[in-house]
Amino acid sequence: MKRRSIPVCFTEKQYKMIEEYAKKNGMLNTSQALEKILKQ
Repeated sequence: MKRRSIPVCFTEKQYKMIEEYAKKNGMLNTSQALEKILKQ
């Protein structure tokens, strides 16, 4: 996996949605969810 160097900003609502996606898919943190979303 390549390391990403660009910071990403989200609103509180967007971040909560990413957290929920991560939990629903058995991921340990939001970074894993973001990587999966970016690959799609």
